[in-house]
Amino acid sequence: MKVASKPLLYAPEWLVSFEKEAASEIILNQDTGETIREYRTRYGMSQEQLGDLMNLRRESISRIENGSVTPTLGFIKKFVNAVSLIEAIRVERAQHKEIDVHFLENLAKELGFSREELTGILKVAVESYDKKLIKIQKSLKEKK
Repeated sequence: MKVASKPLLYAPEWLVSFEKEAASEIILNQDTGETIREYRTRYGMSQEQLGDLMNLRRESISRIENGSVTPTLGFIKKFVNAVSLIEAIRVERAQHKEIDVHFLENLAKELGFSREELTGILKVAVESYDKKLIKIQKSLKEKK
Protein backbone atom coordinates (compact mmCIF):
# COMPACT_ATOMS: atom_id res chain seq x y z
CA MET A 1 0.00 0.00 0.00
CA LYS A 2 1.43 3.35 -1.03
CA VAL A 3 0.96 6.29 1.31
CA ALA A 4 -0.19 9.40 -0.49
CA SER A 5 1.67 12.54 0.45
CA LYS A 6 0.90 16.12 -0.40
CA PRO A 7 3.13 17.61 -3.05
CA LEU A 8 5.41 20.27 -1.63
CA LEU A 9 4.70 23.69 -3.07
CA TYR A 10 7.75 25.59 -1.89
CA ALA A 11 10.46 22.95 -1.57
CA PRO A 12 12.59 22.87 -4.72
CA GLU A 13 13.28 19.47 -6.24
CA TRP A 14 16.94 19.51 -5.14
CA LEU A 15 15.80 20.00 -1.52
CA VAL A 16 13.34 17.10 -1.72
CA SER A 17 16.20 14.92 -3.02
CA PHE A 18 18.45 16.20 -0.22
CA GLU A 19 15.81 15.27 2.37
CA LYS A 20 15.40 11.77 0.96
CA GLU A 21 19.15 11.20 0.89
CA ALA A 22 19.63 12.46 4.47
CA ALA A 23 16.71 10.39 5.78
CA SER A 24 18.00 7.28 4.02
CA GLU A 25 21.51 7.80 5.36
CA ILE A 26 20.25 8.22 8.93
CA ILE A 27 17.78 5.32 8.86
CA LEU A 28 19.94 2.83 6.98
CA ASN A 29 23.18 3.54 8.81
CA GLN A 30 24.22 1.00 11.42
CA ASP A 31 25.02 3.81 13.87
CA THR A 32 22.02 6.13 13.59
CA GLY A 33 23.10 8.29 16.52
CA GLU A 34 26.55 8.93 15.08
CA THR A 35 25.01 9.91 11.74
CA ILE A 36 22.68 12.33 13.51
CA ARG A 37 25.68 13.82 15.36
CA GLU A 38 27.57 14.24 12.07
CA TYR A 39 24.65 16.07 10.46
CA ARG A 40 24.06 18.20 13.57
CA THR A 41 27.68 19.35 13.71
CA ARG A 42 27.94 19.78 9.93
CA TYR A 43 24.97 22.12 10.08
CA GLY A 44 26.27 24.07 13.07
CA MET A 45 23.79 23.03 15.75
CA SER A 46 24.73 22.42 19.35
CA GLN A 47 23.05 19.60 21.26
CA GLU A 48 21.21 22.25 23.25
CA GLN A 49 19.92 24.02 20.14
CA LEU A 50 18.75 20.72 18.67
CA GLY A 51 17.15 19.81 21.99
CA ASP A 52 15.25 23.11 22.07
CA LEU A 53 14.01 22.54 18.53
CA MET A 54 12.96 18.96 19.28
CA ASN A 55 11.49 19.80 22.72
CA LEU A 56 14.04 17.51 24.37
CA ARG A 57 16.75 18.06 26.94
CA ARG A 58 20.36 18.23 25.78
CA GLU A 59 20.97 15.00 27.66
CA SER A 60 18.36 13.23 25.52
CA ILE A 61 20.11 14.39 22.36
CA SER A 62 23.39 13.11 23.80
CA ARG A 63 21.83 9.69 24.51
CA ILE A 64 20.49 9.48 20.95
CA GLU A 65 23.88 10.40 19.50
CA ASN A 66 25.71 7.94 21.76
CA GLY A 67 23.37 5.12 20.73
CA SER A 68 21.88 4.46 24.16
CA VAL A 69 18.45 5.66 22.94
CA THR A 70 16.96 4.92 19.52
CA PRO A 71 15.35 7.99 17.93
CA THR A 72 11.71 7.74 16.92
CA LEU A 73 10.67 8.07 13.30
CA GLY A 74 9.03 11.40 14.26
CA PHE A 75 12.35 12.64 15.64
CA ILE A 76 14.20 11.62 12.47
CA LYS A 77 11.60 13.29 10.25
CA LYS A 78 11.73 16.59 12.16
CA PHE A 79 15.54 16.45 12.32
CA VAL A 80 15.82 15.87 8.56
CA ASN A 81 13.37 18.72 7.94
CA ALA A 82 15.47 21.03 10.17
CA VAL A 83 18.71 20.11 8.39
CA SER A 84 16.96 20.58 5.03
CA LEU A 85 15.73 24.00 6.06
CA ILE A 86 19.26 24.96 7.14
CA GLU A 87 20.57 23.77 3.76
CA ALA A 88 17.90 25.83 1.96
CA ILE A 89 18.85 28.91 4.01
CA ARG A 90 22.54 28.41 3.20
CA VAL A 91 21.82 28.06 -0.52
CA GLU A 92 19.55 31.11 -0.41
CA ARG A 93 22.31 33.04 1.37
CA ALA A 94 24.94 31.92 -1.14
CA GLN A 95 22.84 32.73 -4.20
CA HIS A 96 21.41 36.08 -3.11
CA LYS A 97 22.67 38.99 -1.07
CA GLU A 98 19.34 39.15 0.73
CA ILE A 99 17.46 36.15 2.04
CA ASP A 100 13.91 35.78 0.71
CA VAL A 101 12.13 35.67 4.07
CA HIS A 102 8.71 35.08 2.50
CA PHE A 103 10.01 31.97 0.70
CA LEU A 104 11.66 30.67 3.89
CA GLU A 105 8.54 31.30 5.99
CA ASN A 106 6.46 29.31 3.51
CA LEU A 107 9.06 26.55 3.27
CA ALA A 108 9.34 26.34 7.07
CA LYS A 109 5.56 26.11 7.40
CA GLU A 110 5.48 23.40 4.74
CA LEU A 111 8.16 21.46 6.67
CA GLY A 112 6.19 21.77 9.91
CA PHE A 113 8.06 24.57 11.69
CA SER A 114 6.54 27.55 13.46
CA ARG A 115 7.76 31.08 12.93
CA GLU A 116 9.60 30.92 16.28
CA GLU A 117 11.33 27.69 15.26
CA LEU A 118 12.26 29.26 11.91
CA THR A 119 13.90 32.14 13.78
CA GLY A 120 16.11 29.72 15.73
CA ILE A 121 16.94 27.65 12.65
CA LEU A 122 17.71 30.81 10.65
CA LYS A 123 20.14 31.96 13.36
CA VAL A 124 21.95 28.60 13.34
CA ALA A 125 22.08 28.51 9.53
CA VAL A 126 23.40 32.03 9.05
CA GLU A 127 25.98 31.75 11.87
CA SER A 128 27.31 28.43 10.59
CA TYR A 129 27.38 29.69 6.99
CA ASP A 130 29.28 32.82 8.02
CA LYS A 131 31.79 30.77 10.03
CA LYS A 132 32.48 28.55 7.01
CA LEU A 133 32.84 31.59 4.77
CA ILE A 134 35.37 33.19 7.15
CA LYS A 135 37.30 29.91 7.35
CA ILE A 136 37.48 29.71 3.54
CA GLN A 137 38.58 33.34 3.27
CA LYS A 138 41.36 32.81 5.84
CA SER A 139 42.50 29.70 4.00
CA LEU A 140 42.69 31.60 0.71
CA LYS A 141 44.69 34.44 2.32
CA GLU A 142 47.17 31.95 3.78
CA LYS A 143 47.80 30.45 0.33
CA LYS A 144 48.86 33.81 -1.14
